[in-house]
Amino acid sequence: MICCILLALLQVLATESGLPPFLDHGSLNAEEGTLHLAELYQDVSALEFPESYKGLRRRKREWVIPPIAFPENHRGPFPKEIGQIKSAFKEVIYSITGEGADQPPVGLFTINKNTGYLSVTKALDRETKHKYIQAHAVEADGELKEEPMEMVISVIDVNDNKPNFTQNPFLGSIPESSTIGVEFMTVTATDEDDPETDNAEVRYSIISQDPPQPSPNMFIINSTSGGITVNSDGLDRENYPEYTLLIQAADMMGNGLVTTGTAVITVTVSNDHAPKFEQNSYTVSVPENKVGAVVVKLPVTDGDEPQSPAWMTKFRIISEESEGFFNVSTGPNQQEGIITTAKPLNFEENNKHTLLVVVENDVVGWEPPLVKDLILAVDDNPIPATGTGTLKED
Repeated sequence: MICCILLALLQVLATESGLPPFLDHGSLNAEEGTLHLAELYQDVSALEFPESYKGLRRRKREWVIPPIAFPENHRGPFPKEIGQIKSAFKEVIYSITGEGADQPPVGLFTINKNTGYLSVTKALDRETKHKYIQAHAVEADGELKEEPMEMVISVIDVNDNKPNFTQNPFLGSIPESSTIGVEFMTVTATDEDDPETDNAEVRYSIISQDPPQPSPNMFIINSTSGGITVNSDGLDRENYPEYTLLIQAADMMGNGLVTTGTAVITVTVSNDHAPKFEQNSYTVSVPENKVGAVVVKLPVTDGDEPQSPAWMTKFRIISEESEGFFNVSTGPNQQEGIITTAKPLNFEENNKHTLLVVVENDVVGWEPPLVKDLILAVDDNPIPATGTGTLKED
């Protein structure tokens, strides 16, 4: 496909030689549209400066220059003629200035001073230069009599860049209880070819899955977005804790250059069980005016895999009649909450405190929080006394 990319900013100068000193604005005698060069570039398109009116009167430029098409990475030989500038005058001298001529990259374009043939001296790279070409007509004394003639070299994008994955490997995780249709990770690839053409249109696919159990198609990939989705039941962390997918990105909408990479998927424990308090009532006592005293330990059980994030717990006090008097922390075995005093308790001011304690798993995962509430009444008599706490499950 042809991509209209602006390659170099050049000024093409047509200088009169032995002619009366006049050149006026006119219309370009060229058909509208892209000037395509022949495959072997034997016939070179010509852009003509129109014959102008006598005298020095200027008029507004009315012509529009169609682009000249030339492929990137052409093998040559060079210099290769790509177009011709023609003046209405028979004897003129042509020259070019600007980027690609006398400015970097110097010498990329040249022009025959007598014939006006514009040549390229080496292979073009569409991904490198995006500029204009401008043509001018002047008299022998250098006075400009023509506004710049703007030309565009359309570099034909060649599919010379394969896609590249933005990382390799891609890492993802999925809870084993996830159902079909859950999208949990995305892979991406970029392509440096012209984004307006199919040369940069990337499509994704899965080449293989290791291990292939319990189904060789446990996952599918969205060919356009790269999103990876659960495609089959049977995720089993104990038997198949990890999958490696060989993935492919291909341009030309899946029919061009290809690159491969990997996606490593870890199957994680699902939070299938809520933590449960072991009993529904407690009898506790606590000395008055003592900070850091252990009020009660609240053991819990959880049916998920021991030591997994779905099994580990954390506790919070979410309601307290006497704010700030108690703390709660998770015990070292991860299966109990420990309530301690944070401020001195005063029996005369308040001899009973009611707390609302919540236990939940350390990592919730894909499930809603699994929460249990405990209402705990605490007496702070100077003489040991007892209080009763009631467990209330949601």
